[in-house]
Order: sequence, then C-alpha cells, then structure tokens
Amino acid sequence: MNTDKKTSNALDLKAVMALQEKRVFPRFANGTDYAVVIAVSLLLAAFQIWTAGFGVLFALKQRIIHISLLGALTFFLRPVSSRFDTDGEGRRKVFLWDRTFAALMLTSMVYLLWNYEAIQSRAGFPEAWDIGFGLVMIVLLLEMTRRVVGLALPIIACCFLLYAFLGPYMPSMIGHRGYDLERIVAQMYLTTEGIFGVPAGVSATFIYMFILYGAFLEKSGGGIFFIKLAYALTGRMLGGPAKASVFASGLMGSISGSAVANTVTTGAFTIPLMKSVGFRPSFAAAVEASASSGGQLMPPIMGAAAFIMAVFTNIPYKFIMVSAAVPAALYYFAIFISIHFRAKRMGLKPGNAEDLPNARELLKKDWQHIFSLVVLVTLLLMDITPLRAAFWGTLTIIVSCGMRKSTRMSLKSVYEALLLASRNTATVGAACACAGIVVGVVTLTGIGLKFATLIEVLANGNIIIALLMTMVASLILGMGLPTSACYIVLAVLAAPVLTNLGFPVLASHLFIFYFGIISAITPPVALAAYAGSGISGSNPFKTAVTALSLDLSAFFIPYWFIFNPELLLGKGLLANIAVIFISAVGVVALSAMTQGYLVRKLNAAERTIAVLVTFSLLMVDLRWRLLGLGVFGALFVYLKFSAARSREEASGRFVSVEE
Repeated sequence: MNTDKKTSNALDLKAVMALQEKRVFPRFANGTDYAVVIAVSLLLAAFQIWTAGFGVLFALKQRIIHISLLGALTFFLRPVSSRFDTDGEGRRKVFLWDRTFAALMLTSMVYLLWNYEAIQSRAGFPEAWDIGFGLVMIVLLLEMTRRVVGLALPIIACCFLLYAFLGPYMPSMIGHRGYDLERIVAQMYLTTEGIFGVPAGVSATFIYMFILYGAFLEKSGGGIFFIKLAYALTGRMLGGPAKASVFASGLMGSISGSAVANTVTTGAFTIPLMKSVGFRPSFAAAVEASASSGGQLMPPIMGAAAFIMAVFTNIPYKFIMVSAAVPAALYYFAIFISIHFRAKRMGLKPGNAEDLPNARELLKKDWQHIFSLVVLVTLLLMDITPLRAAFWGTLTIIVSCGMRKSTRMSLKSVYEALLLASRNTATVGAACACAGIVVGVVTLTGIGLKFATLIEVLANGNIIIALLMTMVASLILGMGLPTSACYIVLAVLAAPVLTNLGFPVLASHLFIFYFGIISAITPPVALAAYAGSGISGSNPFKTAVTALSLDLSAFFIPYWFIFNPELLLGKGLLANIAVIFISAVGVVALSAMTQGYLVRKLNAAERTIAVLVTFSLLMVDLRWRLLGLGVFGALFVYLKFSAARSREEASGRFVSVEE
C-alpha cells in the first residue's frame, strides 16, 4: 500500500516530458502541403526576427505581412470543420478551398504592398480594386478567426460591422448617421484604424517575439524546469500538488496567453496528481482552470495584453508590469489559501519528500533558465522596448543553455522552436486583427463614448452601480474571447466608463481586464473550466461553479485597487503595506467563507461573519476597515479556543475509553 501511495504522490516525469515530445505540426496527407507550412512558418519567423533586430517596417507594411502570413499558415493547419480534419489514417488533409483561401490571403498582401504608394497618395478615395481586395480580406479574416478561436469573436465583429451600416435605424442613444460599404471597407483595409490597427501592430511586434521567447524556453527545457521547480517548492506543503499546479500554471500562463491552452497543457498531469492525493475531480479541474486563467494577470507578460495596454493607455510598459504585480499576487494568494483550507477541511496530509524534485539541485543544474528570465525583466525595467527585450531574452536562452552540453539546444530544437512560435502566434494574431474590426467601427461611429454615457445615465451618478454594471459588461463581453481580443474589446467600450467617472486610467483598464479574464471561469461560458473538466472527468458546470468559488476573491480585488491606488504601488511605502495587508486579510476571510474552514470547520453563522468582514474591509472609510479587522481578529481567537477545547474534549473521551 505504501508503495502505491508514494507512486501516486510522485511527480510523473514521463507525463511532463511528454509535453515536449508532441509534434509541432500534425502529419500531412500531402507532402507538398507540409512543405508549404514549413516554408511559411520559417518565412514568418525570419521576417519577425529580422525586423525585431534591425527595425520594423512602416506600420501598414509590417502588419499586412504579419497577418497575411499567419492567415496562409492557418488555412493549411486548421480545417474548415472537424469533419474535414484528417484522412482515414489520422493525417491532416488540405482541401482545394484551404489552398484557395491561403492564396487569396497572400494575394491581398501582395496587392497592398505593390500599390502601397498609390494607396497612400489617394487616401480617402479608394478604387474598385481596393474595395474588392478589402472585402476579400475581411471575409478571410473572419473565417481565419473562426477556425482558431471559434465563433464568438467573428460574431461580435459582424455585429459591429452591421452597426456601422445600420446606425440611422438604431435608438438615439447609440445611433449615428451610418456609413456605406466603400467607407467601411476602406476604414478596415486601407488604414491603420481597422484590421491593421494597433492590436495587429502589437501582434506583429511585441507579441510574436514573446511567443518566440516562450517557444525557445519550452524547447530548451525551461518549461519542464519551471514545472519541476514548482513541485520542489510546494510539494511538501499541505495539498502540495494543487499548490504546485497553481505555481506552474501561473508561470506558464503568463507566457502562453491562453487560459484554455494552458489548462489542457499543464492540466494533463497536474489534474491526475491532484486527484491522486484525494481532491475531487471537479476541484482538481477548477484549481487548474483558475490558476491558468490567473496567468494572464501575471507580470511580466500578462498573456501579451500588457503590451497592448501600454499602447492604449500611453503608460510605459514597465510601470504596468510593476503596478499589476500586487493584484496578481493577491489573486494567487486567494487560490493558495483556498486550497489550504480545503485540504485542512478534508484532513489531507503533506506529500512525501522523497517523491519530489530537490529545488537546490534543480537550480544548480538548470540555473540558465532563470538567467534568461532575469535578463528579460532587467531589460524591461531599463526601458528597453519589449520588442528588443524579447529579442535579447531569446538570444540569452540560446547562449546560456549552450554553456552546458546537457542543456545545449540542437539545430533541431532551434528549428522546432521557430515553427512552434509561428504556429502559436496564429491564435493571438487572428484575434488581434479581428478585434481591430471592433476598434475600427468604434473609431468610425463613436460608439465607445456612447456606451460609456449609457452606463453613466443608467447608474444615475451612483459610482457603485456604475462599477457593478461595468463589471457585468466586462464579464459578458469577455466570454469566449482569447486574452488579447478580450482586452481590446473592453478597452474601447468599458474602460471609458471608469475614466469618465474620474478613476485613474491604469486602474480603470486593469479593472475591466481582470473581469474579462475571470470570464474564462465564470458560468455559463467558462471555457477554461470546461477544458479542465474534460481532463478530470468531472461535470463541466460543477467544475465552473467550483472554480468560481475558488476565484470569488478575484471579484473583490479590482474593487480594492480601483478605490485604493496604493495596491498599484502608486503611493508611499507605508500606505502600500497597510492596504496590501488589509486586502490580504479580506482575501483570507472570503476564502474561509467559500471553503467553510479557518482554524476549524465553520458553521453558517461563522461563514456569514467572514463575508461581512470582507465587505467591511472593502470600504474606503478607515473606521469600517478597523471594525472589520477587529471582528476578524475576534473570530480567529474564538475559533482557536473552540478548536483547542474540542481537541481537549476528544482527548478526554479517548482516555476514558482506554481506562
């Protein structure tokens, strides 16, 4: 029995290693199609690395090349439907329509580049060919996005395009004069205010290079290193596998930029490990989904949205990275403490030390993986542009790993990392370009200001109601969207509501960003939770509800920092420490309520007190906060004494039986 127990608690290194053994691309039924995929992938990688190292092109040229190459790659890699995915032997089958779509995407690119000067000279007066190629690009982009991220974002984009047409028929609060086909297509295709707008620009520069950095980190063994380090640091704790899952998923999720992708990747081995030590399948899947979603909030990369936020807010990237650190730490602290309370309530025991990796040995053997991350963050803090920082960070991985034979990257590993970066960028690139349609329509029609005005009118001057309505709007608009697209849509629609109310720009954008990310685990469209349930075998909706209970504190964190800028490290040290402490106590109180445990199991009355403490600490008035701290302290002392008394009574009963 002991042997089985140790085996089940041990880190399954074979499962971890399997993450790196997956093929970058599936097997193709046609060798020519596979050759085209390889050629386009390497061409895209070469273009991105060259422009990162030696200077990007003019905005429209850089973005059209980036999006068009991604589009051609996507049409070869992603089927129009799962029914047309493979041939009878499991190989990717490319049809004539896939090749046609890819060819049209590249033709549209060539048309824009070939006629670039002429298009610029006749700005505002497009020709028939301009409109024709523009329509082709819009349709192809919608189909490309549907293939990689599903229907949600293309439907939203189509609704905004219809809104641009139907403005005169809309209610007066959101109506406008309306625009014809020529004007809309020109806005989307011939300017940097539509498909090739700021979101596509960020994808064509910052995002690709950070995905490339993540690909080199994975292929050099860095991904496995961070996962093993997570288990080495947390495996001996109570509920260790679950806490290790949080740590590993947070690190990987910040780089991956996708809560769902991170859930299915790391969850493949973290979820079975959590189940093996006694956690229920729904809880194991919920932990992984919550941690993977939180990775998008974790500096330095924040799922690539931080770079877009820097452009939208005109705030230096390094300041966004530093400001987001404390809220992200509170988010993960909430999950950690919830896991701890759940493990205590279930009576689980810490893992076996002999079954876990040794942190000192890991760092001694593979320190170079930490080194590249240190170089990356240092360059960012030195005001080096994110594009150049990612470029040099990637080179650092190659050089530092090359110092040892055991970690030196082979030519095959470098080759696979280049292919992996191009493949992984397809999702983000498609989402950014498609979200550009939304941004373009908002710019054209002014709906962003009208949306903000509408919420202000409905709130009737009540700030709390306005915040609650913005939260709900962010949750709804963020459902089903990848990280970058989620933030872009919310930045142009929801963030102006808060800035108009007088809240700081960065706090406003982080507020809507948090709720957009939390939508990945919020029913009814909790995609990350549903992905985790598929691995654990649990009920999808129950998993989503469990994830929501784990992350309930995350619903309060944005309110804490929107009312307390100190949490964003914007004031003095003492003020920062005081607010961080109060927020942390609030997180503990709310986690105790959701998990039904603090020092011992809580009854209904004690859980009610815990949630009231949370609301008290949320108040701006110092008197309410002091009252909340006092009540929580009294509750903690009471539970300590009652738990001690229960143990004494149990001990007395035990002695009497023995006698």
